[in-house]
Amino acid sequence: MAAVETAILLPLLVLVTFSSLELSNMVFLKQGLSIATYEGAKIASSPGSTDAQARARVQEILTARGFTSTTISISPALDTTTTRGTMVTVAVDSSDAAAGVLSVILLPPRTLRSQTSMVRQ
Repeated sequence: MAAVETAILLPLLVLVTFSSLELSNMVFLKQGLSIATYEGAKIASSPGSTDAQARARVQEILTARGFTSTTISISPALDTTTTRGTMVTVAVDSSDAAAGVLSVILLPPRTLRSQTSMVRQ
């Protein structure tokens, strides 16, 4: 009797365990993107900062967090003459979300996106 119960419940238990690991991985990835966009927007909203400086900061964080397949966009394009009060938006798209074992089997490929907006000082 115990063997039958184990045979029925073990696959379900394994599925729940791996699903929780996948969910935790997705939360970690999303948080990493949020941190990167926040830091990029903080640099981009600083007086005298440029688009390249903000991109470099975002890329630094993404690299430290292990992201490999990302797209960084900053709007509007920044230079040292961008006026104070301009709303700056930093966005990052990552297709690293499909890196998990279960997500490859059960879920279609998806892209995670995070964006942060700040007013230029």
